[in-house]
Amino acid sequence: MSLYRDEKSPVWYVSITIKGRRVRRSTGTAIKQEAQQIHDQLKADLWKQKHTGITWKNACADWLNHQPRNESDRYRLRALIASIPDVPLNELTATLIQPHLTGAPATWNRTANLVTAILNFAKRRGHLDTVPIIERKKIPPARIRWLTHEEWLRLDAQLPPHLRSLARFSLATGLRQGNATHLEWSQVDMRRKVAWIHADQAKAGKPIGIPLSDAAMEVLNGQIGQHDAWVFPYKDKPLGQIKTAWGKALKRAGVKNFRWHDLRHTWATWHIQAGTPLEVLQKLGGWASYSMVLRYAHLAPDHLAGYANNAKPYISGIIRSETA
Repeated sequence: MSLYRDEKSPVWYVSITIKGRRVRRSTGTAIKQEAQQIHDQLKADLWKQKHTGITWKNACADWLNHQPRNESDRYRLRALIASIPDVPLNELTATLIQPHLTGAPATWNRTANLVTAILNFAKRRGHLDTVPIIERKKIPPARIRWLTHEEWLRLDAQLPPHLRSLARFSLATGLRQGNATHLEWSQVDMRRKVAWIHADQAKAGKPIGIPLSDAAMEVLNGQIGQHDAWVFPYKDKPLGQIKTAWGKALKRAGVKNFRWHDLRHTWATWHIQAGTPLEVLQKLGGWASYSMVLRYAHLAPDHLAGYANNAKPYISGIIRSETA
């Protein structure tokens, strides 16, 4: 039946089949007359879309408006909306999409995942028959770049004031760049010594609670009164790109091959070296999976020291026999 109700809910649902594709969704109403009107309008819309085809830009707008999206996805999508041809979705192929994916393998893959998510959403809505398979790049294993305490002291001394407080706070909390630069006072409770990142601001799409250390509180106290809304304002608005001043400070400090994001790696590394358990670090850093934190495990082998001598009797025996 095209209109039906679940035995556990009074709300009416629609089930419409267009050219062999079934679309099911809730009408959001328990009144059958209203549900019938929604059904009829949906059926008309689906037939229109089947014959005219919604385009790439339509699909992006539909995906963005369905629920809150994080700023990182919105930023990446702005370029894709402008560059990927605005053709009907059923004409959009991997050949048309892939020339517009750029960057290192990790960046390429994140962008490809975003496009695929949008197209999968469009397919679930009945706007697309088949989602094109977009190539993913192999990500080579990379070393984690982190600062020694001596390197940090040199860098801290060379940072301009507007970057120094932001860098100190990032190193005290492990916040990602965008979360730190766009932090608002409404997200900070100075009395309880906590801050929070909303779900739509977090990379993993889940809210993050941040306990504020003494070092983080010291930085925040120094920012009070600079702006009513933004914690780290620059010329009365959040800091945009961190490039020129940051690069010059690195050069003056003699610190090479170091990005702003590596402050987060440094924060995690110092935590591990100080004995913070990996499962605690995962929660502090807001990582979605435990595997993301395991890359720091090798930086603190101290917990293995008690087992290091287990092979000693066998090795010692070999050495004694060779030197006898």
